[in-house]
Amino acid sequence: MSNKMYRKALITVALLVLIIIAALAMGRAPKKVETTGGGPFTVIDFTLEALDGKVYTLSDYKDKVIFLNFWATWCPPCRAEMPSMQKLFESWDKKKFVMLAVNMRESEDKVKAFIEKNGYSFPILLDRNGEVGNKYKVHGIPATYIISDGGQSIVGVVGAREWTMAEMQDVVQ
Repeated sequence: MSNKMYRKALITVALLVLIIIAALAMGRAPKKVETTGGGPFTVIDFTLEALDGKVYTLSDYKDKVIFLNFWATWCPPCRAEMPSMQKLFESWDKKKFVMLAVNMRESEDKVKAFIEKNGYSFPILLDRNGEVGNKYKVHGIPATYIISDGGQSIVGVVGAREWTMAEMQDVVQ
């Protein structure tokens, strides 16, 4: 086998292994994993600019249930869960829920190209220096925090999952 064919085969096998690992990680994610050692997390207000130029402040949504997700374009589990996030976003009552997807430390151009390519319509906020992620103690992505209307923490989940409205209702209740 030539050196070039060997490299192609090796790259193909490596990509398949990554895909399998991402699929297994999504299937094994526990339903409720607290991100701060078993207790509720601290809800910390922040203000970030979105891809569309709009400025979002978390406390502006205290009358809604907030789905706060930290992610990056280079993260296979993040990319794997985003289609279900889009379906969830499209299915819920925007008067009761808000979705804020916070990109971690990537260039606006890279994030914009990824979002446009995939047709996601939920708000994409840019945490350019990782300050908000640090405040929320994000050590692994994707990380999702659910905040009740009234601004109380409900649950923080690390790892990808298939988000459905039924799961959101289970978590919120």
